Amino acid sequence: MGQPRPFTPDSLAERWGCSAMHVRTMCQAGTLPHFRLGKLYRITAQAVEKYECQTSQSVGSEADTASHGEKTESGNAISLRHAPERKQKHKR
Repeated sequence: MGQPRPFTPDSLAERWGCSAMHVRTMCQAGTLPHFRLGKLYRITAQAVEKYECQTSQSVGSEADTASHGEKTESGNAISLRHAPERKQKHKR
């Protein structure tokens, strides 16, 4: 069989649960390997798998943990808490 069809920014955004604009921004920044068909971005399945493998390995890294994280006594889990919400200023 041939290679799987490449992802569009929309289809990849649906897979990753983000916006298509975020996928396009990653392509423009060089973070996500892609090719273009005219003005259209296309991302190969191999590029997606490689990117997902790289990011899944860094998820467990302590360097990538949020600054609001706290380790439990066992040291095996990280508890995250939300930053306080800001109050909106009323416009006059």
